[in-house]
Amino acid sequence: MLRVNAKSANVNFKGTPQRLQSGVVKDYQDALCFWERLRSAKYLDVHSDKTSPYNKVIRQNNYSFLDKLTTIFDKSRFIQQFCEFTKFPNLALISQNIDNTFRTCIQNVSTDLNSRSYGIIDSGYDTTCSLGLRKAFPGSDLDKGYIIIEGNHPYLSDETLTNEFKGQLWHNLDQRIVSLNHPDTFPDVYTKNQVLSMLSKMDLASYKLFVREIMGGGSFFRMFASAIFGIHNVEKKYPDAVNSSETDPYNAAILNRAIARTLPSYEREGAKNFAFFIETVLSNLRKNPTGKTDELFSKIKASMFARKSNVTQNSAWQERINNGYLKSKLRHREQLERDFAGMDVETKYELVKDVIKSSSNDEGTRFVQFFKNDDDISNRYQRLLESLR
Repeated sequence: MLRVNAKSANVNFKGTPQRLQSGVVKDYQDALCFWERLRSAKYLDVHSDKTSPYNKVIRQNNYSFLDKLTTIFDKSRFIQQFCEFTKFPNLALISQNIDNTFRTCIQNVSTDLNSRSYGIIDSGYDTTCSLGLRKAFPGSDLDKGYIIIEGNHPYLSDETLTNEFKGQLWHNLDQRIVSLNHPDTFPDVYTKNQVLSMLSKMDLASYKLFVREIMGGGSFFRMFASAIFGIHNVEKKYPDAVNSSETDPYNAAILNRAIARTLPSYEREGAKNFAFFIETVLSNLRKNPTGKTDELFSKIKASMFARKSNVTQNSAWQERINNGYLKSKLRHREQLERDFAGMDVETKYELVKDVIKSSSNDEGTRFVQFFKNDDDISNRYQRLLESLR
């Protein structure tokens, strides 16, 4: 499940992948050296693919070392090293490896970045995605990934801090394990103050919307006073997302669509992006509140907007999963765990090549059953996203 059309990270990627320097690949050890260089996101950059189709040609050239192994011995040894490093095909271990790699990276960035301590308040991702369900492949993205940092630097703005953090994440996260090169899935980074500010802003927009509907016009003072008596009726129209079983994005995000109509156009993108972010934070907080004692979490739980925003349909999808739903690609991956050991070396190697290429959505079609979603998520979200612009 991709985080569709969410905010792009404001970091200094060029949008064009850099070329790997050419070199001779005589054996599996040479191939492993090339693969190790693909830990860097700059060689797999997808962020201008829509305007620069040649990007894909560059990435395929960067992956071409995989085609230069010809002997069963070299392919077998490459597969062995790949599996040891990524934990493939054990889905639970792969997912734990992704989680560990992500959290270790952000802690390192937090403590080492220009000798400043950023302080990680919270981090996470969508618990209903393949990673959250512990059925990820190496090079998966962090679906609806997020990081909340302390901020409060005496000389730098919050925007500068978050952009700097994103840039360091781009340069330091090992793409062979967890990829930042899937469209629209770069993790959100907010400071604590930014979250609190947006919560206040969106809660105020929610209350103003409710009051307008109750009063149908009039002065804001009169509307606000009367809202005390009519708020429960309005809440029935905008239920808490945790009580919703609707998985259609447009039908689920009732409050978000209504608020978007009240906001100036230049504020709608930020409101949409914040909704994707805060819903995932709140969902993870509900599922695992252990150790989350910062005042921020109390304010998130109390937020009207956070409770009723529903662009992700997280609770509805979790309900379906609890009732036995699982994407077909994840069922195929479960079967692969059982079948992989019995595959011949050539088939294993071709599959490993596609898993590596899936870090930038460049896998082929032979093993499409392990990568393709049951529906086109972009199409599913198109109507909602148009209504939020």
